[in-house]
Amino acid sequence: MLQAMGLGAITASLSTGCGAAKALPFRFSGIPDADKDQLARRYEVVAQHLSTALGRPAQYVHVPDYTAAVTALAAHKIDAAWLGGVTAVQAEQRSPAGVRYVAARAADLQFRSYFVANRSWVDRGTLRERDDRSPQPLADLAALAPVFARGRLSFGARSSTSGHIMPRWFLQSEAVGIDPRTGFAGPPMYQLQGGHSATLAAVASGAADFGVVNFNAWESADADVRAAAPVVFVTPTYVDYCFVAHGSLAETTVQALRTALVDLDPQDPRDREVLAAFSAESFVAAQPEGWDQIRSVLQTLEQDGSLG
Repeated sequence: MLQAMGLGAITASLSTGCGAAKALPFRFSGIPDADKDQLARRYEVVAQHLSTALGRPAQYVHVPDYTAAVTALAAHKIDAAWLGGVTAVQAEQRSPAGVRYVAARAADLQFRSYFVANRSWVDRGTLRERDDRSPQPLADLAALAPVFARGRLSFGARSSTSGHIMPRWFLQSEAVGIDPRTGFAGPPMYQLQGGHSATLAAVASGAADFGVVNFNAWESADADVRAAAPVVFVTPTYVDYCFVAHGSLAETTVQALRTALVDLDPQDPRDREVLAAFSAESFVAAQPEGWDQIRSVLQTLEQDGSLG
């Protein structure tokens, strides 16, 4: 069975010299948007698939947080990573060699976030649960401002595209005009560990009144959690997750990696397991210009001090 390799072990291997580095397996990781054990189980089948596709051992490397995922790829301590839109762009900006956009799920090109609320807000009739979870106009989000002002909001991780950056962008947009720092009953909270699951748990338990999670995380959560943290607003769509490779990788390796993902067949039982690890129906080839919106949003939020 393939085992996850820690960053410390990777660093130690790299320090032994170029020959040892070349002997390392294909190392990949992903942003920690779930707990460590869940991620290790999820990526074991992916490692096995990539080992076959690339003709060399593939190794999942766990990282503790979003920043570590970006740092590991930028420093070439890993060869590729499954990243969110924001972390993919951050890795691109911080790596001297840049990154190669390999593949994304078709759904990632039309991603969305769910604003959720503790069940009590719906039971009191203050908010309405969304049974239709298609994207809504921003005017519907603006209409929630008086209710939001009465409760606390939890974002996910600070670098989460769907759990922080894009929801913040929509809140602060001219069409909505809600500053997360002043538009709620207190400053926003952030989840340092546990990703979207932690945000859902905080809202379901009442530790936070409102929260923002990606739609896949909510849809795949246990029924009791969904019931305790119902959806009250669905954002417009945006681009999000992408499998990206370090810019120094050989073109043949990048192409083999892209083929390994794009050619996954949902009718094949083994391929279906790999797709399920990514909550994917299929993959499509990714083009870097698809993430231009994320680059623009990050630049704007950084310039106006929203991320400080």
